[in-house]
Amino acid sequence: MKKILTTFLISVLTILGVSYPVHAQSDSSTFEVEEIQREDQPITNVDENGNVTFIDADAMEEEISSTPMVMANDTSSRSIDVGVVNFRTKSSANENTLYVEDSTNKQGYLNGYAASDGAFLGYNSDYSKVKFKIAGVIGWVDSNQVSIVDYNSVSSVSYYVVNSGVLYHVTTNNIYQSNYASKVMIGYNPGYLQENVPYYSYDGHYFYTSYQTMINDYRAGSYTSSVNSNDPYFNYFQYLPHRSKTAHTTSDFDNLTNSKANGKLNGLGSYFIEYQNQYGTNAALMYGVAVLESGWGTSNIAKTKNNLFGHGAVDSNPYYGANGYDTPADSILYHSKIFISEGYCDPLDYNGRYFGSHLGDKASGINVKYASDPYWGEKAASIVWQLNGTSQNDDYSRYTIGIKTKGINIEVHRDPTLSSTTLYQSGSADYYPMILLAETQGDNVSGNNIWYKIQSDPTLDASRSQIVQDQGEYDFNNFYGYINSHNMFKIIQGSNSWFHDVYTTDWF
Repeated sequence: MKKILTTFLISVLTILGVSYPVHAQSDSSTFEVEEIQREDQPITNVDENGNVTFIDADAMEEEISSTPMVMANDTSSRSIDVGVVNFRTKSSANENTLYVEDSTNKQGYLNGYAASDGAFLGYNSDYSKVKFKIAGVIGWVDSNQVSIVDYNSVSSVSYYVVNSGVLYHVTTNNIYQSNYASKVMIGYNPGYLQENVPYYSYDGHYFYTSYQTMINDYRAGSYTSSVNSNDPYFNYFQYLPHRSKTAHTTSDFDNLTNSKANGKLNGLGSYFIEYQNQYGTNAALMYGVAVLESGWGTSNIAKTKNNLFGHGAVDSNPYYGANGYDTPADSILYHSKIFISEGYCDPLDYNGRYFGSHLGDKASGINVKYASDPYWGEKAASIVWQLNGTSQNDDYSRYTIGIKTKGINIEVHRDPTLSSTTLYQSGSADYYPMILLAETQGDNVSGNNIWYKIQSDPTLDASRSQIVQDQGEYDFNNFYGYINSHNMFKIIQGSNSWFHDVYTTDWF
């Protein structure tokens, strides 16, 4: 096996705010992302304890300049069978790599300085494109943008490992060395993974003890040889929709912040709770993003512009383009109301940012358009795990979460009938989660008359008949819809009394 990586995380912070140049098309599954250039946007390290530090990107760029590299459009790469796609081929951390998702017209982007390795799945017929998998997405990238390296020739690849009952994701940002990596908490051992055994996966759902076996399955479009082929794993906080509430208190947030740093994030726990309750955006998830983006409130943008989330800090103008706020609390308000409630939670979002309201990865969720770091979602979620581990208030498994079938577009209805108003559609994004509030009976779909009452991602009108855009404020009691359970499966059964007590009465 490859060398076990024990050092820190490289996380490229790219913010896709309302000012990001995205062109939405009439087909919501399609979007275009313009080429973006990094200037002095900071790169951060995050370790398994949630410590966030900034590093010098120049040193990382010098490593690339001294590394001989054969690009994938070179004919010598065509003989490689079990290979690793190397995304860290750019001479500068300013540059991202664009790709097209397989089987859709959706375009995406990532930065190889955040995570360098992907699974090599093959070429197209004229060798101009390379097929890969990374962070849940299967895509095609121009062969002159990446290199293909024989698996037996690399010094490190990313993997998962269980230590003392806790599952971690260890990622490399330089496959030619073994001294740059993250070790981010993913969750608890689901029971089928052995301690201190490296498991390979480029989606975090299915795990393999053999890299070649994983590649063979990916190429066959199956997971039959994984150790958990019938039981995919999901990081709870990575797949918890924002339309939920945390059990954590103001003091939980403030105590953890105070233990980590003295910056612009200190003493702001009450605002995360206040805006969660007003705008329906989970306080713990927002807190995780704020920590990751601001380095516990110590980033230059946080200190000089009171901007905890990097709002407006696109790669082409990260500092001067970043929003400025009168107070740090104002950036929490703006994030909750404008970015999340009115943006990433809105299926009709003007900028086409909706792929589910969870943190996610490059296959679904906010991560699709929020960050160039392919593992940004799990890194923000790791901060929530830190919060959960330092508080007496347990947030884990409070909600029942379901995942829709891959490639299926689910319609959310006003009532558990096919004839009732369609409020919105999920789209075909893979591993799209919903909060399941209750079960009831309704119209029969493919032999199934069980329907789920689900928490609505978008804000609705008073009669729950349509989406109301730019409303911001969210009503947890009245913003809900129904889906037939035919194309959904539960990934976790909620345990809090709120679920069992409130929604055992009449649901219509």
